[in-house]
Amino acid sequence: MRVLAVAFTAAAAKSSEAQLANPIRRVVSLLQSMQSKIEAEGEEQDKMFSKFQCYCEKNAAKLSDAVSEAKSKIESLATDIESAQEDRTQTVADLASAKENRASSQQAIKDATAQRDKDAAAYKEMSEDLSTNIAALGKAIPAIEGGMGGAFLQTQGSVLRKVLESTKVSEMDRATVEAFLQAASGSSAGYAPQSGEIVGILKQMKDTMEKDLAEAKAAEESAVADFNELVASQNKAIQAATDTIELKTEESGTLAVQIVKMQNDKADTEDQLKADTGFSAQLEEDCAQQAKDYAQVKQTRADELLAIADTIKILNDDDVL
Repeated sequence: MRVLAVAFTAAAAKSSEAQLANPIRRVVSLLQSMQSKIEAEGEEQDKMFSKFQCYCEKNAAKLSDAVSEAKSKIESLATDIESAQEDRTQTVADLASAKENRASSQQAIKDATAQRDKDAAAYKEMSEDLSTNIAALGKAIPAIEGGMGGAFLQTQGSVLRKVLESTKVSEMDRATVEAFLQAASGSSAGYAPQSGEIVGILKQMKDTMEKDLAEAKAAEESAVADFNELVASQNKAIQAATDTIELKTEESGTLAVQIVKMQNDKADTEDQLKADTGFSAQLEEDCAQQAKDYAQVKQTRADELLAIADTIKILNDDDVL
């Protein structure tokens, strides 16, 4: 439009040349003023576009860095999450193992206690029986040795028979003692063993019982010591398992929280990456379009300035003046 206006102005100037005194100079001055104004506007537009280009470059660089950092962060978080999940899986397995170990130790104590109670009851019964029998023999032997066997056996014969029944003796010795008891009670008119023979058998029985009682007592004391050692060992294992359970429970909870936080951070970073990538693409498109549009504006301005310059040249020609 400006080019047409310039051409029109030049034509008008030539047509009115005869009526006005040298009007061409006025037109040339007007064109030169227009030329200066267009150039000044162009310089201002160039400055503005230069600032816009700077804005595009700076923000494109920032977005590029942000996208790069986000991708790196996402990759790092993915690795950390995987590692934390593996650690938590192992921690949960360790926790389960510790619980199993503690339960096993608790069951071992329970089983050992039940067996100990059973063995202790058996020992008590046996020791009481042996002690009773030993005491009975301890009374019978001196009584028989002192010639009081008949009177003693009349009152304590049943006790001695009971001792005989609960004692491991040979059949011959058992029969000998039975015959002595029957003779002493007057229920037998047959052979009556001599008191010396009976005393020897009873002393052997008493020695055997005392030996059995001592061995049983020693075995019981050893069993009690073994039981106490087992319980102490298992209690130690229970405490260690409990400490592990507490530790692994805390570790598992901490890892679970860390995993959730990292997953949330990763999701937020992915959202930001998506937004920055979209904005970067839009910025690139907008800046490219603005550059294209401004190139058109510059070309139009250059065409206008060229047209004005040509017109001024024509009007400044000596033939026109």
